Amino acid sequence: MVVGVFYMSKAKGKRTVYKAISYLKDQGMIVDEVEMSGRYTQYKDLFAGYCTKCWTKDCDHKDQYRFEGFDLISMSPKRLFLIQVKTNTPPTRKNYIRFATKFASRYIKILSMTWYDRRGWVIHTFNKNGTVTKKDLRKTNEKKDDTK
Repeated sequence: MVVGVFYMSKAKGKRTVYKAISYLKDQGMIVDEVEMSGRYTQYKDLFAGYCTKCWTKDCDHKDQYRFEGFDLISMSPKRLFLIQVKTNTPPTRKNYIRFATKFASRYIKILSMTWYDRRGWVIHTFNKNGTVTKKDLRKTNEKKDDTK
């Protein structure tokens, strides 16, 4: 039974990635999925497995500061976006803030896109100065006024 739940969540994650690709293409960007596969691949996402303290893959404190990586890479005419896609729960901010303070710039943006079921996207931008900007695109639950 546990195996069935794993496959179901993997499929749900793939559907969320496809929704993100569709959204970014609608914004006029080119998008590519960067998941690496292989028999002996330990980390599948771009830059996954790096230690956020020393930025190497082989160090003593890698397990404590392990970076999750990115699912998508996207380009607009003026910027490059590294994007982590999640469903219903945003990623842990600390490591993405560390990555952004080290590598983000005017032209390289670090994003996390979180899809909330039946409601929509919340996009977090991790800035070079260590701040996080939130853009909430979820649908609101406003009730229609039927008395008019």
